[in-house]
Amino acid sequence: MTAMFTRQQFDEACGQFIHAHQSISSSCEARLSGWSWKEHHTLPGFGYMHRIITLNWRHPASVDAFLEIDDSLDFVDDGTTASRDSPDSLTCHQYVVLSATFRVPAFYFSIYGSSGSPLQLIDIMQTSLLREDVCEGTVASTFAVSHPTMNFPLLSQGEHPTLGTPCWYFHPCETASAVQEILKESEGNSRRPLSWMEAWFTVLSTAVDMQ
Repeated sequence: MTAMFTRQQFDEACGQFIHAHQSISSSCEARLSGWSWKEHHTLPGFGYMHRIITLNWRHPASVDAFLEIDDSLDFVDDGTTASRDSPDSLTCHQYVVLSATFRVPAFYFSIYGSSGSPLQLIDIMQTSLLREDVCEGTVASTFAVSHPTMNFPLLSQGEHPTLGTPCWYFHPCETASAVQEILKESEGNSRRPLSWMEAWFTVLSTAVDMQ
């Protein structure tokens, strides 16, 4: 298949992926399990994958050493956001949606404390969701994490394409080329939607700990 998805191909790939990873026989497979398919409550053609996992706080020093905070910005605790000072576990809603612009899967997520309040970006960077080295050399503002050498932010805030709710997402601009590089290693299966989706998760897992 091509480097980009049609809506039909995306739906098919997601269905195959969910079916293939329903059973868990190893810790590796467990990291890719738990996904389900959701449809828009009124409009067809806006389906997406969704799962909920539990996260933990990472020791602050492990991220602060790599992350540069924009000193001109104030991260204000207004009582509506969760704080890393809380020892409670965290709930992470994860979504795989079709990017309307780039026609590839895109990873969206939201993280909530035990009170149900969403985390601010500075606290999200202190959770176990992200690989420890993903923040190296980046700069965090209120609504994005960027790398000086990249044209687009690594991590941004935006609306979920189907739900319309605030989420964080990884910019999908380089997704197609990265997946194609992986699929070159297995030309025999590169045309299967499932192979494309599994290669995409391989790319995603370089930044996200798919626990």
